[in-house]
Amino acid sequence: MNKETLSKFGLFSVAAIWGSGFVATKIALNSGITPYAMVGIRFLGAFLILYSLLKIKNIKITKEEMKLGAFAGIFLFFAFAFQTVGLLHTTSSKNAFITGANVIFVPFIFWLITQKKPSLLIYISSFLCFIGIGILSIENNFSINYGDFLTFICAIFFAIHIVVLGAKINNLNPLSINCFQMLSAGLLGILGNIIFEDFTLKSLNFNFEQSSALIYLILFNTLLCYIIQTISQKYVPPSKVSLILTTEMVFGSLFSILILNDPLTSKIILGGLLIFSSIILAESNILEKTLSKIKG
Repeated sequence: MNKETLSKFGLFSVAAIWGSGFVATKIALNSGITPYAMVGIRFLGAFLILYSLLKIKNIKITKEEMKLGAFAGIFLFFAFAFQTVGLLHTTSSKNAFITGANVIFVPFIFWLITQKKPSLLIYISSFLCFIGIGILSIENNFSINYGDFLTFICAIFFAIHIVVLGAKINNLNPLSINCFQMLSAGLLGILGNIIFEDFTLKSLNFNFEQSSALIYLILFNTLLCYIIQTISQKYVPPSKVSLILTTEMVFGSLFSILILNDPLTSKIILGGLLIFSSIILAESNILEKTLSKIKG
């Protein structure tokens, strides 16, 4: 198994864990913790663990890795901040749908930064994926409000984050980059908590539900997932990374059905099939060759 294939399996694992994170995040928020406090704690917690591991392994961190990590962490923080605050003003399904639109922005942002134009197949796959996410998440009477606008901005920041790592990581150490990405996002989360939430760390009550949810978010949804994503983006093109990670919506639905007893609807089935189909299409060279023959 080559590195690209292994990285794709890793990205699917990330999507699955992130899908389970919907449950953990809901438990944490229901326990009383505020949004910015949760963002700050989960990322700073992941930073402390990863930094300790790097020190134990005597891995040297270069200034270039620190700068890229800190830079990427800014976009990561804003993505989570806009998504979380937007969720306070809109429904979860609309929030998920608009967040999933980052798959549409990635090829354009990647083109803008690197001057590498994506293939037509990627655009077609992205469009199908966008439709799939819409079917999976959209509610009746879809309308644009303040929360939807914030979530739209969140999707742009997620797309920029994917592209920045994919375009700039090159031969740098992914673990070092991820370490300072966590630090940057975590510090900004605490800053947001101080400014917008009056430093309400008192919302931490450390009961079993809150503690277990935060530990899961730190170790799996944050530390493990972003390590895998950062490493995988060295071997997988950003457009395909974005497509694979959108299966988070499918896994999120499955965990909601299994754990929260949500009903299995035709929308979930059809939307999930379209998302997986778009990824299979992006991985196939058949249609691309056909289109090339038509052009040529």
